[in-house]
Amino acid sequence: MSQLDSIKPVLILGAGINGCCVARELVLNGVPVVLVEEADIATGATAKSSRLIHGGLRYLEYGDFRLVAESLHERERLLRLAPQFVKPLKLHIPVTRRFGGLIQSAFRFLRLSRFSFGRWLSAYLPSRSERGLMVVRIGLWFYDWIARSSLLPSHTMERVGEAGTPTVDANKFHWLCSYYDAQMLSPERFVIALLEDARKHAAEQGIEFRIYTHHGALFEENGVVVRRVSDGDAVHTFQPSTIINATGAWGDLTLDDMDVKTERLLGGTKGSHFITPHPGLRQALGDGGIYAEAADGRLVFILPFGQSVLVGTTDERFEGSPGDAVASEAELEYLIGMTNDVVSGCHLTRADIKIHYSGVRPLPYVPSGRTGSIPRGHWIHTTTRNGIVIDTLIGGKLTTCRAFGEEVANLVMGRLNVSRIRDTRDRMVPGAEEFPADVQQWCHEVASQTGYDPMQVHAVFELQGTRCREILTSSNERQSLPGTTIPVSFVDWTIRNEWVGSLGDLVERRLGLVLHPWLTRETITVLADRMCHSGLITEEEREQEISDCLLSLKRNYGVEVTTPTSEVSAP
Repeated sequence: MSQLDSIKPVLILGAGINGCCVARELVLNGVPVVLVEEADIATGATAKSSRLIHGGLRYLEYGDFRLVAESLHERERLLRLAPQFVKPLKLHIPVTRRFGGLIQSAFRFLRLSRFSFGRWLSAYLPSRSERGLMVVRIGLWFYDWIARSSLLPSHTMERVGEAGTPTVDANKFHWLCSYYDAQMLSPERFVIALLEDARKHAAEQGIEFRIYTHHGALFEENGVVVRRVSDGDAVHTFQPSTIINATGAWGDLTLDDMDVKTERLLGGTKGSHFITPHPGLRQALGDGGIYAEAADGRLVFILPFGQSVLVGTTDERFEGSPGDAVASEAELEYLIGMTNDVVSGCHLTRADIKIHYSGVRPLPYVPSGRTGSIPRGHWIHTTTRNGIVIDTLIGGKLTTCRAFGEEVANLVMGRLNVSRIRDTRDRMVPGAEEFPADVQQWCHEVASQTGYDPMQVHAVFELQGTRCREILTSSNERQSLPGTTIPVSFVDWTIRNEWVGSLGDLVERRLGLVLHPWLTRETITVLADRMCHSGLITEEEREQEISDCLLSLKRNYGVEVTTPTSEVSAP
């Protein structure tokens, strides 16, 4: 028996981006893992973010060079290793004047508030001053210098109204400072791909890797017991070697449930977003996005999202269960007003908002001060319970998820005396293999090989990358899901292979239908029928699943699925 054969499984609580990255790192290095999630994979902040892969331009203003450098290096990796999910995005910063904000930015950059002189000086400085052209260009120069990207161009300066730039208010803004970051339209799919990588390796190497969604795990007399949330039945009992608390903003609540006493670790802030199909706004953006400063100094993104527009985000302190966070009317009106202030002739109204959502960032607890100044890095807090070490993950974000997962795995493997034999620094995310230079041409080739329509192939490609060829080859059914171009055969494959536990899992996170305005009652009904056909739910459970799904869509996304099928055209 090898040393790895004698290692007890690591229990990971939470199947968000951080927990899944840690699971992948450990499994790839031969460490058995049991991953337990009370809801679904990627339910929390992972699915409720701005969907940007970025270096954190504003972190420079707070002098956090380490975080910016790490973020930019990881951005470069994601562009190479997950091109099916991560795409370059040009962002434009509208600027009103040449000078402004220099003193305030320098004050934050040098962290003068740490000193008594700085605190005295801050009383005489304006509470805010719009960042002028000089400040923005200095920041972007540092950004480019740290990134040294071989994949993305350096920043440029353009006059408002130049060809190829967003249509911002020329009476207010005179310049656009443009730079590149990246966008991940479907972090939910990215997380599933990471788990698929771990599952495939575990199967090939005979490593224990269990995933329990809609389950909880608690200390009991015989060890840790995994129980179904729905009925409390125990499904697995074991002794973990160590526990990773990767429940994000729920981290303190998770420790309370395990009867672990510690100081408060997390103080999340709520970030709300909306999606609108407003054609004038989408046309005004062109191929890029806008990164604008609000009148109160807060920063807002206005981003292309397919044929729609994604606008966010707010940054408000949040108390209570993160699952209760929803976008308030005040937040939505603020984001609408900000959009109208920036984009010329937009006239966006509340009626134009078709989808909205809100997530709680798992930030460290900072009892006072501006939310924008709360550190955005990542940390590990270690404690014990019944002799078992528990590591609670604090912070983290989409961009740095791999690096954070690597750091946590190194800590755990060191504790278990396991040597690293594989890393993920150059490991492709499943679906990135042999990635085509021309996606449309590739989809037409696969369509001719499989008999599917090119639009159907493209729909699956957006969810799976190059894995879609293998998936579509395995089925002869060509019918599409009503209101979409997604093949029903792919829906069936997803139900069988991607840890679907409820209709909501399928609608919201596996197929991403919740974020598209063409979702209909018929679409949801057919999905429920496919779940019945697969044996995942019974006919008696079908109507309750539909009801629960519709309730979740309304509460968490503001989506009311009432559109008659006859009025809906496929995307």
